[in-house]
Amino acid sequence: MASLALISTDAGLHARLTAELGGSGWAVTRFPSLSAIQDPKATPDVLAVEAASLPASASSLPRGVPVLVIVANASELGAPEAGDDIVFSEAEGAEWRMRLERLVARSPQENLRRQYDETLASMAPGIVVVDADLRVVFANPRAYESVGYREGTLGKAELARIVVREDQARIRDTLAKGEYPRGVDVRLVRREGREIECSASFAPMIGAEDHTVISFEDVTSERETERELLKTMQFLESLIDASVDAIIATDMSQRIVLFNPSAERVTGRHVADAMANLTLEGFLGRASSELIMQRLLMDDYGGEGRLEPTLLEVTNVHGVQIPVQLSASLIYEAGEPSAIVLIFTDLRERVRMEERLAEAQKRLAFTDKQGVLAELAGTAAHELNQPLTSMMAYAELLLRQSTPGSVGAKAAEVLIRESERMAEIVRKIGKITKYETTSYVGQQKIFDLDRAADSSTSDPGAEG
Repeated sequence: MASLALISTDAGLHARLTAELGGSGWAVTRFPSLSAIQDPKATPDVLAVEAASLPASASSLPRGVPVLVIVANASELGAPEAGDDIVFSEAEGAEWRMRLERLVARSPQENLRRQYDETLASMAPGIVVVDADLRVVFANPRAYESVGYREGTLGKAELARIVVREDQARIRDTLAKGEYPRGVDVRLVRREGREIECSASFAPMIGAEDHTVISFEDVTSERETERELLKTMQFLESLIDASVDAIIATDMSQRIVLFNPSAERVTGRHVADAMANLTLEGFLGRASSELIMQRLLMDDYGGEGRLEPTLLEVTNVHGVQIPVQLSASLIYEAGEPSAIVLIFTDLRERVRMEERLAEAQKRLAFTDKQGVLAELAGTAAHELNQPLTSMMAYAELLLRQSTPGSVGAKAAEVLIRESERMAEIVRKIGKITKYETTSYVGQQKIFDLDRAADSSTSDPGAEG
């Protein structure tokens, strides 16, 4: 409501103006003199002063307030008719309203207010001014557009009409504490019921501290993008953490910036210690780290910026060298390398498996050798038994036909004795079940027939 300060001693004029202007949005207050206006903050929109009460100097009038001079008739000021700033005391209420509205329209404050309104109307963010009860007293076109209302339809509606319930309580509590946050997310409800997310800033209104200026921008799409990026980042982090391969990333100064749980398991280092104290050179050694950097910049090992799987050794927390199969790549930003990613697999278990496989193959080969040897021994014993039996039979026949003590008899006895010895050897050959050797002369090894014929052991480790 606009205010009119009436400087007059005429109580009747005050009563008439109060009655005639009361329904048009004007509040009339009468003061007997200019000096009676005690409160400097209570600046009226228009000052109506009787001609007789005008001060000699205009500097005594309130600065920036339009003045309406009240005259009894035109001859009082020597003017043929009244202007916009002059009104006859006996004028009707409609004449008074016209004069007042014209003065306000061309007053510096009104011009300034209009400039402010035009400035706020052209601003990209939504601007809302609310009073102490959070009722909307002003909203620029962008604010109406954001919430889907026609301009001027919010009126004195509370923020509850456009702010979701949870955020209403938060705004009330914050402003009640005299706090004016900036860049906070507030959810608004559009006219059709759809919620939008806005980034809002709050500030007290200068000259009306019980009013708050709220500026906001619709950031619904930006927040959805942020949530999608966050979801993707969390998925990638979970994927890296769950990988059975060790994954390490460094910046271009070779400082560790990522160290997944598998890398912790392989190296025995905690991620915090690795990221605080470990470098690529400390992890791989100078020679290996320089080799990786050289190959990453060449085309011969998987293409520029990539290193195909390579066998290397890494050093764990105890200084033990661990064999790994490592691949690496450069991460580029704006065409320039910004990070190095290394993926490696611990080969210790594979090496142990290969050793066990080699041992098993060795045992299998030895078993095959023993099988062949046993078959060969059986065949040899079978083939030797027949001619040996014939030799023994003829030797005994020769002994019976020879004169005892003669040379022939002695020769026959030697033949029989050596044939029996050969028969024992053939018997042992037939019982061979494993491959055994024994030392002969110097470093030379020969077949140990006695041990080979003993079937109580079959451990290939006894060889030699």
